[in-house]
Amino acid sequence: MRLRSRIGVLIDDSKYSREDMMREFKRGRNTISNWCTGKSFPSVPEVWRLAEMLGVEVGELYAVEDWAKHNEEKAPTE
Repeated sequence: MRLRSRIGVLIDDSKYSREDMMREFKRGRNTISNWCTGKSFPSVPEVWRLAEMLGVEVGELYAVEDWAKHNEEKAPTE
């Protein structure tokens, strides 16, 4: 199982910008970008606040992918 961040898409679809998120969470551009790409994760309190701001359930911030399927998609084809 692997988590795929949906934070970037949800921010883009919201009334907030990434700059708004930087101000709200007192985090730098790279940190917000990493949350959006799944390279790093916000803390639990930050996850709850993000969901609240974006008008979604906490579970909607991430999509769960099947790890085996993910690896099959990356396998080279002959």
